[in-house]
Amino acid sequence: MKRLLDAVKVTAPRDGHLSWLTAERKLVAVWLVLGVLPLVLQIRSYAQFVKPHMLPEALVVPPDQEKKTANLTQVCPAEAFVLAGVWWNIEPAHYYTTENGIICHTVTSQYNTHQNYFIGSSKVEPYRTTPSSCANDSFTFHAYLYHASFGFYSFYGGNIGTYCSKDKSAYLVVEVLGAYDINGPLLANDTGSTESRRSYWYSTAGALWLVYRCLVIRRSYLLLGSYGRRCDEMGETLHLEAVVVFVQESLRLSAHGATNYHRVGLLYLVVEGVMTDVFLIIVKEGWATKVQYASLGYNLSGLMLLLFEMVESMQ
Repeated sequence: MKRLLDAVKVTAPRDGHLSWLTAERKLVAVWLVLGVLPLVLQIRSYAQFVKPHMLPEALVVPPDQEKKTANLTQVCPAEAFVLAGVWWNIEPAHYYTTENGIICHTVTSQYNTHQNYFIGSSKVEPYRTTPSSCANDSFTFHAYLYHASFGFYSFYGGNIGTYCSKDKSAYLVVEVLGAYDINGPLLANDTGSTESRRSYWYSTAGALWLVYRCLVIRRSYLLLGSYGRRCDEMGETLHLEAVVVFVQESLRLSAHGATNYHRVGLLYLVVEGVMTDVFLIIVKEGWATKVQYASLGYNLSGLMLLLFEMVESMQ
């Protein structure tokens, strides 16, 4: 508490100062922006990934199918995905010959992502995200991807769009999001299934993170309310800079006196939060996704603060 008070400078009220803009209201307003808004966005993203998902039946490979690599680039010609304005370079790894056609398995190394896709044989109208130059060279394209995360699970994205044979790129939009308990070699060899999939790892870690964030938000609100009322009773006003400092300090993730063991646990939860925000931002488009940067900024600032505290405590 003393550290918080030392960080804030107060001044006497000036003539003409807006009486309704009290110190307590200033603190609560900044608290809503810096604390509640990122929490709401984190709850929103958690709700999207925690739901069970189903793989497209046409992309599920029977378990007895053999991997094939003969004439790989001819059979699996796609060289890139264009997803939410982001260019994903893909490398074919192998393919399967099924009753539904040829299903290609590709890897995007820069995102640690595995995809399965199927290209139709007949030309279709290009999808809305496809450039006009591909108007006469577009084919049906079905795909899904798994983006490996830090924990033992991967984020899922179910895609629709069209493939352009002219530039060997698929122009896609993610329709379904989810998560599944798979990673590493299991992910590389996954052939899919017709059963519903979900991630218990992500569900548990995400729930713990949100509960902890709610406790931090509550602690911050009580502290801000108490201090704001005290300032108002004394007839003092707070400058905006002081309000921001006080709110940020009250929202710190690790309590004063926390050990590095506590910080390591928090660090893992923060990293998972960063991974969730990053994946959501790179696969979805629109203004609703752009505001997710507020959550990403909060998580990144929390990550840097925890690392700084850990280094500082070891000196």
